[in-house]
Formats: sequence, structure tokens, C-alpha cells
Amino acid sequence: MARPDIDPELLLRVYRGELRRSNTQPGTPERRAVDRVTYLRRRRRHPELTARQALSHPAPMDTAPAISLMVDGPPRFIIIEGLSRGDLRRAGRYQNLVRLLSEGRMTPAEFRRRVRSWRPIAGFTFLSDPDAVLAQLDEQRAGDQDVFYYSSGRSQ
Repeated sequence: MARPDIDPELLLRVYRGELRRSNTQPGTPERRAVDRVTYLRRRRRHPELTARQALSHPAPMDTAPAISLMVDGPPRFIIIEGLSRGDLRRAGRYQNLVRLLSEGRMTPAEFRRRVRSWRPIAGFTFLSDPDAVLAQLDEQRAGDQDVFYYSSGRSQ
């Protein structure tokens, strides 16, 4: 499987044995091709494991990753576990927008415009009403609760 940023000719040279870690410099297109083939070989040997786990590193996740969200329906503040990496990134992006809104670095209209079109995450719609978001933040802070929660699931 080739990536668009890696020249297929370089990948063929790696498969033929012309390019190796020992004869390429880090950061060059040749080394990136070598690293890509190394990654693909590890994945092929153990498709059920990540490339890191295939190197006999411990499993990075003791528990499922979890992140907090403010959603449109009750309860407003939830913690969702087991999201994909893409959904975790989207939830993190949402938390950043909430932070910018609470710090006054984003207008309420801009927050609403950016968030209301986002597709749901794990069946929950992101809370796009800026007034409700700020009220929920105040409620969380008043109750000495975590305003933002994130756990990667990796062992500490």
C-alpha cells in the first residue's frame, strides 16, 4: 500500500533490497520509503496488533480512550469511551473551540457557525449553542468537576 507522498519507484527499490536503513539518511524520501515498508511488514506479520505492539512493546491501552463532550441532549456533559482516533481528534478540536469561546478569543456567532454543521459523534450531537456551553462550563466549575476530561488509555 503506497502513500501519495512516497514515490512508488522508491518503494520498489526497497523491496528489491537496494535501499535499507543503513544506506539512507533520516528525513530523506529514500528513508521514508524504507520506514514505510518496515511498517507494512510489521503490520502484515501481526495484523491484529499495532506496529508498536508487533515490536513486542506493551499494549498501549489498558483501558479504552475517553474524552468529555458537551452534547445537545441531556445530560449536557458526558464522557465517551472507546472512540476511534478520528473521533478523538474531533472531540479534542471541539474542546479547543470551547476553550477559545470561554476565553473570549472566539465570538459566539463564530462558535455556533463552526460547530452546528459537525456530524454527530457516537450518536451524540455537539452542543453548538454558545450560551448553553458557557452555562455548562460555569456549572462544571462551580461543582469542582473536571471541565475537560481526556484519558488516552495508555498506562502511566
